Amino acid sequence: MLTLDDVKEFLRIDHTEEDGYLNILILLAKEMTENYLRLPLSETLPESIQQAMLIIIAHFYEKRDGEPVPNVVYRLLDAYRKELF
Repeated sequence: MLTLDDVKEFLRIDHTEEDGYLNILILLAKEMTENYLRLPLSETLPESIQQAMLIIIAHFYEKRDGEPVPNVVYRLLDAYRKELF
C-alpha cells in the first residue's frame, strides 16, 4: 500500500503542511481503485496499481476543480479488474 512518504516523493513535496490532505487523497485513491477493480486491495500491490493510485493522487492534488481522472489510470487497472462483484 502507498505511504505518505511514497506520495510526497512522487509529488516532490518536502514540507508537512499538506500531509493531512495527502492522507485523504491516499484514502480516496484506495477507495477509487477498489471500486474500479471490484476487489479489496492487499498490502502488497503490483507496480501498475501503485502507479495508477499515484496518478489519481497527483490528479486530485493538482486539479481541484472536478476534472475527470485521466484514462491512463483505467488502462493500468484493467488487467486486474474482476468481471463481476
